[in-house]
Amino acid sequence: MSPAPIPAGSQRGLLMAIGGAEDRAGARRILRHFYTLAGGDDARLVVIPTASEDRQGAGQMHLDIFQSFGEATVEILPVFNRQDAIEPAHLAPLQAATGIFLVGGNQLRFSALLGGTPLAQAIRRANAAGVLIGGTSAGAAVLCEHMIAFGQQGSTPIQRMVNFAPGLGLTNRLIIDQHFSQRLRTGRLMAAAAHNPFLLGVAIDEETATIIEPDNRLRVIRQHSVVIVDCNSLEYTDIHKMDEIKPVAMLGVTMHVLVDGYGFDIDKRRPLMP
Repeated sequence: MSPAPIPAGSQRGLLMAIGGAEDRAGARRILRHFYTLAGGDDARLVVIPTASEDRQGAGQMHLDIFQSFGEATVEILPVFNRQDAIEPAHLAPLQAATGIFLVGGNQLRFSALLGGTPLAQAIRRANAAGVLIGGTSAGAAVLCEHMIAFGQQGSTPIQRMVNFAPGLGLTNRLIIDQHFSQRLRTGRLMAAAAHNPFLLGVAIDEETATIIEPDNRLRVIRQHSVVIVDCNSLEYTDIHKMDEIKPVAMLGVTMHVLVDGYGFDIDKRRPLMP
């Protein structure tokens, strides 16, 4: 599944992937940055809390935060089941939005409740037409075509330690993991990248975000780091040997650690200095 076609005269919108646990009580710099990128006080924001355990509470919290930044129009889209995701009345706000924010939680709720629905298609079309799509935690993971659904913790890649599900397909070049350092997810991202070396593994720490631009460059903002795992030049791996669960050999992996201000050219697969 490739990203939706770009309409004539349009430019694809930004993607903002947040590693989770972003500041929601202090300066709230990451969420404020999303607000600004979406148009600031002229923005029309839609919050989708589908993945959250407390969907009503999470939706209201993000509505209150975004409204506290200024005069933007903010709306919660109450998509709690598949019937909600095919409700025609829920599509109109997406067509008018300048920014769509996907709240964190369990990314399988996104894939199970939104997958293949008119609402998922509307999100894809909105981004193709120039709308900013942001997501935190599970909302970051689901931006990709190939989504990490769940997996094990650990610093060493192990066979069968990561499971995939279809995401929204807003990018088919990356596989995104979140809460990276804080939840010891190095092994599962390396395993995920080894499964498909075409994809770049992008691992985002908490209170950190990447902004993916229409020219396929990403940049890092805020507090911690983003790790890029590039298996395009992988010389050998035995991850295909599924007869037993054991550590995986991976020879020739390239890794980069990016911090605030640094970036990465996805097409050329090389880091960018500030």
